[in-house]
Amino acid sequence: MMILPVLRRPTPAKGTTIRLLAALVVVLVLELGAFNLAHWQSLAASSSNSSARTTDSTQSRPDRLGPGLSTLPGGRLKVTDPSRAWMDVPVADGQASFVQAHLAEDIKGPSLSQIHVRLDLRLAGDRGWIQGTRGLICPGQTRSHYLRVRGNPSGARIQAMRLWIQEPIGSRLQLSGMTPAKVVPLDLNPARILMLACFAALILGYLPGSVLWRTRLDTSSASQHLALAMILAPLAAWSCWNIQHDLSTFTPMAYHQPNAYVYDFNQYDHVAQALLHGRPWLDLGQAPGLAQAANPFDIATRNALLAQDQQPIYWDYVYRGGHWYSYFGVLPVLLLFLPYRVITSLVHPGGYALPTSSAAALLVATATVMTALATIRLLARWFPRVNLAVVGMALITMLGGSGMVYLWCRRNFYTIPFDASLLAVMTGLWLWMGARRVQRQAANAGERSGRGSTRMWTVEDGDQPWHLSKSRLFLGSLSVAATLGCRPTFLAAGLLALPLFVKEIRAVVKALFTRGRHPAGMSRRRALSLLACCLLPVLLVAAPLLWYNRWRFGSLLDFGNRYQMTVLDLTNYHPGIQGLLQIFGYYLLQPLTTLPVFPYLQFSPAPMRVWHFTEPGLGGLLVTTPSLALALALLALPRVRKELQRRGWMPALVLALALAALVMAADSYLGGFSVRYTIDFAWLVCLVAVVAMAAASSTYEDGRPAAEAAVMSLLTLGCLAGLVLALVNAIVLLEHFDPSQAMNVAVWFLAP
Repeated sequence: MMILPVLRRPTPAKGTTIRLLAALVVVLVLELGAFNLAHWQSLAASSSNSSARTTDSTQSRPDRLGPGLSTLPGGRLKVTDPSRAWMDVPVADGQASFVQAHLAEDIKGPSLSQIHVRLDLRLAGDRGWIQGTRGLICPGQTRSHYLRVRGNPSGARIQAMRLWIQEPIGSRLQLSGMTPAKVVPLDLNPARILMLACFAALILGYLPGSVLWRTRLDTSSASQHLALAMILAPLAAWSCWNIQHDLSTFTPMAYHQPNAYVYDFNQYDHVAQALLHGRPWLDLGQAPGLAQAANPFDIATRNALLAQDQQPIYWDYVYRGGHWYSYFGVLPVLLLFLPYRVITSLVHPGGYALPTSSAAALLVATATVMTALATIRLLARWFPRVNLAVVGMALITMLGGSGMVYLWCRRNFYTIPFDASLLAVMTGLWLWMGARRVQRQAANAGERSGRGSTRMWTVEDGDQPWHLSKSRLFLGSLSVAATLGCRPTFLAAGLLALPLFVKEIRAVVKALFTRGRHPAGMSRRRALSLLACCLLPVLLVAAPLLWYNRWRFGSLLDFGNRYQMTVLDLTNYHPGIQGLLQIFGYYLLQPLTTLPVFPYLQFSPAPMRVWHFTEPGLGGLLVTTPSLALALALLALPRVRKELQRRGWMPALVLALALAALVMAADSYLGGFSVRYTIDFAWLVCLVAVVAMAAASSTYEDGRPAAEAAVMSLLTLGCLAGLVLALVNAIVLLEHFDPSQAMNVAVWFLAP
């Protein structure tokens, strides 16, 4: 356990050097030892075996293939019968510790990028087969070409080995054969070394007496700016790489199987094209029987049309009045997809479609930056003496718990509304929190503030004369109101203005309804201008968006959600409340489902006693982000509540938790359980947790009892555990949504 007196005590230079050397040794041991254990074990096995085995003498031959595999030109294989898709692996001397895959080089046409295999053994004296190694061979990852031979703990002589190909019929494999491996090559991976170094640096930063605990947050420090930029730089680089890759390789994503729905993932671009042509509906065809159906939303009617293979019927599109629409917010179209069409029309008639994944990568990158900046500004305003260790924990909690990991790993049209809404909310909060200004020098407090002469008000300024920046207030309100055109559930953020601007609201009300001037110097005219800065942005955003609803569906408040072609007839669906408590449990406390192999976690099922729409989850919010549960528990401590009350944050925390519960209830009632819906309210819970952490740090800074000192230690461990869970869940998500990128990391652990 860390003890706070030690955390505040400087670490001698000699101790720092020893820690750095120890970290370097650990990184080298992990890289050369743990991650290359197969190399050293294969060397030992090779040196102890006098009869050298060569791959040439044991090369797999076509007559060793099972009847479920056929050969293709160039040496590739094709699965014709998964139940008999195997190949025999030759054993020269009855001993083998590792086997190596051989790949065809001159290939034409597509091949699997991942091949699931199982290596079975038959030992001397046994008649049956022993199920052994389950592995994953990735042609593009050399390290995955080696498999460890398992299932022979006694070291008995191996009579035969058989590799089963566990892929569906019709799969084309670059794999051509498998032979015993003499030596597994040493693999020094720079990316893995860098990752280990980053983890070592993080752990060193949170050890007792480290620089993070001894350095205060200083938003004017160039070195701290540089540190934040270096932390965010890898995410920005990854986003840029994804954007350029998707732009250069983009093809419209639309899938259709006979007697099934059409899955078209280009909704935002279809809306952009429709607006360019001056119409609200999408230029898409429809099944002939759909318009004639008495109720096209009826499941039986749709199934009958699909059984007749009437096409197209678009999945998760809005159908209304004989036209297709999109129910997703139109603001991302106006800001990204429509301008891209217009700009590219200069070089190509009609322009090009902006890949949805590129737009998502841009939005989630900027949302991540603004979330970090808003979190830091919150701490700088209300906890200006907080140390960098707490700032780091706040960023881990906010970014890890708010759903950013999910948004980074799944970049499709479903995540665009969440990306854009988080960006809008965090930008709005960042602007709002910087709106209250004070003079940089108290002596000039009575003078008119010039450009650069003011700074953000902090809690340490107390009742020092202040004024509101109308530009920040206006832009902040505009940004928060923009969520109406992205995902309206995020409009709950607008209510946070009540506790954030409680002093300002009182001053405005007093100036409007009393004679004379406010003690701070606010006139009635200025009060009216501030009120306009708050309300005018809402009108500027809401008026055109509501008119857009009327243009499409004839009603200002009809967003089109009821007309989706989805699992239910939503025009006649009336959700019940019987399963809500169970859905709440999934959102907050769904347990993790483990695996014995990397990435050690998998999607968890979400069965319901009463039918409601659910998807597999990754674990409840309080389970995957342990620091949230710990931080919320701190609110039960009287000293923490007293500190929050002193800093004026208790009303805001109560409101944030109430809004989170309200949004979660609405999502559960209308939408059921989905991982992405967690993002609607998770950021509010994370906001509460960040403030509770900072209050606990401030409360216990001068305290010395062991029980109080343990609080920050538990929070630190919770944050680090949450970071590990977030990274593991990222691999789980990438395995489902972007397998090629997932394998770049997974192969480090899948290697023998």
